[in-house]
Amino acid sequence: MPITTGDKSYSRFFITDLAVKGLLVLLLFASYATILCAQTIQIKLVDGKTGRPVTSIPWLAPHNIHVGLGRESDLSLVLTTDKKGVVPLRFTRDDSEINVPECTGEHAGWDRLVKNDLTGHRNKDDEREFNKKYWNCMNFRVKNPVVRFVDSILISLITGSNFLYVPCWESKVFSTEDILQHGVVTANNCGNATTSPEPGQLILFVRPPSEMEVWRQMN
Repeated sequence: MPITTGDKSYSRFFITDLAVKGLLVLLLFASYATILCAQTIQIKLVDGKTGRPVTSIPWLAPHNIHVGLGRESDLSLVLTTDKKGVVPLRFTRDDSEINVPECTGEHAGWDRLVKNDLTGHRNKDDEREFNKKYWNCMNFRVKNPVVRFVDSILISLITGSNFLYVPCWESKVFSTEDILQHGVVTANNCGNATTSPEPGQLILFVRPPSEMEVWRQMN
């Protein structure tokens, strides 16, 4: 026959402690699963003067955003805004989901080719291998990019024939973790418009170029 003391406080404490530990395990597992799964950020253009989203104009070329990935990758993406002025960028740790080139080492490879050329050790096989591996790493275009997780992204607006907007911020490097967890909005040196980003949003304040700026870009 089991011995009992009549004091149930210990049993209640044990059950409560077990429930708390179980909850912590579930939270840690959920956090780990979130880290492993793909996460998407939205890059959004906003007019620094009016505060309105910069939407694509049907009879003009779409707005293009130039995105560099991290500090190690040499890949540069050209992403096009949708009708709401938004560009999605999806991050993953699953290699099978990535739909952009892996371009780590391009600059180092190019430096080796240049060095060999200058020293008279030019190798045609090395050149062909370099071109085959990195030919689409610059200004790679993809509609719904899925990229490997990186610690930061580099943002700029493409100029030239598609010179529709000028950035209102100075810093071009943004923390991926900050964007995903809190959302990030750039400085606005073009007007008084303000906005509050949601987690997963990178809001970029821009303005239309002046006539002189357009002329300089076209000439």
